[in-house]
Amino acid sequence: MKKILYIVSSPPAPDGLSLLPPASKSQGRASVVLIQGAVTQQQALAPRVFVLGDDAKSRNVISPFPSVSYQDLLGMIFEADNIAVV
Repeated sequence: MKKILYIVSSPPAPDGLSLLPPASKSQGRASVVLIQGAVTQQQALAPRVFVLGDDAKSRNVISPFPSVSYQDLLGMIFEADNIAVV
């Protein structure tokens, strides 16, 4: 099964959540990284959700998701089979 990385840059609208696979269907192979305005998101969009630490810090947001650095994000991009920026 392929690794899918979703990079989300703005908070999803309720109908925008349908762009991402339901957690039960992705079987843990989908990851979401919240960047820019999306760091305010509090609901998990996939089994593995991360927040870009610098963006959360610059917006004074405390996120329930693990923080990643730009270097971590770059590694996730190279490890993914498919990437979608939404």
